Amino acid sequence: MTDEKRYICKKCGFKWFQDGKEYEKCPICDSEDISLIAVNESLRPAGQQSTGGRGGYGGGMRSGPPRVCKCPNCGYEAGKTRGVPCRNTKCPECGVPLCGAD
Repeated sequence: MTDEKRYICKKCGFKWFQDGKEYEKCPICDSEDISLIAVNESLRPAGQQSTGGRGGYGGGMRSGPPRVCKCPNCGYEAGKTRGVPCRNTKCPECGVPLCGAD
């Protein structure tokens, strides 16, 4: 039984988890406005496994990969290139890494 630390960035909405590492800022947009929620592994429903961080596509009503990349700082939007994570592209307006959006 291990404790899994789950984080969410209140600025860009990025969600991630990590065992044994503390975060003070979002790895995507560098915002320090993040929340930590400790989730005990034993509280998961039987048979449910960890997804490795962001969760899978299709869990919600808006299933599938993001359609656009959006800047969490200034709102700039660009079309999503298949196979290229949005976070690999910086906003041409303000230099902040882009986030996936629908």
